[in-house]
Amino acid sequence: MLENFANTGKLVRFMLKREAVISTLWILILVLFSIALAPGINAMFDAEGRAQFAASFDNPVMIAMMGPVYGADNYTEGAMYTGMMLLWIIIAVAIMNIFLVARHTRADEEKGRAEVVRSLPVGRLANLNATMITAVIVNAALGLLMGLGLAAMGVTNMGFAGSLLFGAVTCAAGLAFAALTALFCQLSSSKSGATGLSFLSLGLFYMMRAAGDMNGSEILSCISPLGLILRAQAYIENHWWPVFVLLLAGAIISTAAYKLNSLRDLDQGFISARPGKKEASPLLHSNFGLAFRLLRNTLIIWLIVMFVLGASYGSIIGDISIFVGDSPQYLEILGMPAAYIDTLTDATKEAMVQKYFMSFVTSMMTLICIVPLLIAALKPRSEEKEQHTEHVLARAVPRLKYLSGYTILAYAASILLPCATATGIYISAAALTGDANPFPLGMLLKANLAYLPAMWVMIGITVLLVGLLPKASTAIWWYYGFVFFASFMGEVIGLPEWLLGLAPLKHVSQVLLVDINYTPLIIMTLIAAVLTATGLIFYRKRDLVAA
Repeated sequence: MLENFANTGKLVRFMLKREAVISTLWILILVLFSIALAPGINAMFDAEGRAQFAASFDNPVMIAMMGPVYGADNYTEGAMYTGMMLLWIIIAVAIMNIFLVARHTRADEEKGRAEVVRSLPVGRLANLNATMITAVIVNAALGLLMGLGLAAMGVTNMGFAGSLLFGAVTCAAGLAFAALTALFCQLSSSKSGATGLSFLSLGLFYMMRAAGDMNGSEILSCISPLGLILRAQAYIENHWWPVFVLLLAGAIISTAAYKLNSLRDLDQGFISARPGKKEASPLLHSNFGLAFRLLRNTLIIWLIVMFVLGASYGSIIGDISIFVGDSPQYLEILGMPAAYIDTLTDATKEAMVQKYFMSFVTSMMTLICIVPLLIAALKPRSEEKEQHTEHVLARAVPRLKYLSGYTILAYAASILLPCATATGIYISAAALTGDANPFPLGMLLKANLAYLPAMWVMIGITVLLVGLLPKASTAIWWYYGFVFFASFMGEVIGLPEWLLGLAPLKHVSQVLLVDINYTPLIIMTLIAAVLTATGLIFYRKRDLVAA
């Protein structure tokens, strides 16, 4: 038995070196994001504002999105922080662990690294064991730093005990999803299959939690890790039992993963890969067809996600003025000037609150839409790193056409995704408000599509990096993080105008509030065209770079 785990320690040290950059960045971003927003709860919301926020959970849609409200009778800063942040932090931690485990198990097998390691005096289960130990170290560091960081902020009603529980819940949930991914890595025969099953389970757990919370079914909610972590009630009742349940579940799932790993052959999975067709479809005879085939599932999933997100926000548009009320904090978040609010009548104010809210939602949905666009534009770089591109270019395939296939697909997706968002908002709002729907479909399409030039600039920068600086192409995610932060928090924290101007979305007028200013849109479209063309030209001239 011990021989199966031989040299696990050396593999752990090796994996920690590999994770020195990636996991450190994940931890820093999550911890800094978590502790940076904690003081804002105390600064932006007084007792009345927190009570209004708690009252908004009477809407089933809010419960489905955020979970049930706890401690509503005395909705403290800590209770509000947990209600707003914990679920979304756990989802981010789950994504981190899915990538971490798949990277060191199934991905290493596909790339032949695991076979090289297994040729050495290494136990059969050593690689999986080292991966799980690495996950424990990473999640423990994340949970400890998050707990200590939140406690150090000194926010009222966010004491050490609640902060420590908040970090412990984060760690336990991360380990549960790490174990689940390890199990799927044994069942699936590919990395994409394992990560696909893991993300599918994450989505199903979210839906189970939403259904259980809306229907008041504690059993259904607690079956989901995302529902279980909310029952910890950090900063409220501080229940530790969900932590122990998650750790026990993770241990049981990990045991099953170890057992399956001991039985299967290298590069194989218990779910056999579906055999391919004898002949390729006519679509694969073109560069665009190849790009579409590789990104088809990703884009379809994102279209569904954007439609559902749009529908979820459209379903509360009729009640948004009730949730906001007269709270200056909510109105400030939506961007409504205090001096302007005082000049409005009650009827006009309700209509303007709805417009400001939908403008806020539109800009937020645009930032989410950018994610799959960047994934599509970066796909040729990932294919290049996997050494798939050289097999394509070895035939009579011009480099310009090859990269153009992915670029055209990214630009096409930039139109489809906002349309899916607008359609979801319209259908949901129309179903609840009927003829009183304040937002016609044409208006919503116009408001969402107004951000197209800003999205095109992001695609253009990505194509430029892929063509000119392939090794630095992932820097686009850092720029995206800046754009996201500047779009929502830039003016709040007082970033200078020249720095805000580097975020493309800041140059788009809110169509629902004012008329379109076409000048910046035309300029951004030209910039995107130049960036894209430059990237294509440099890609045609440069050599392939595997790493």
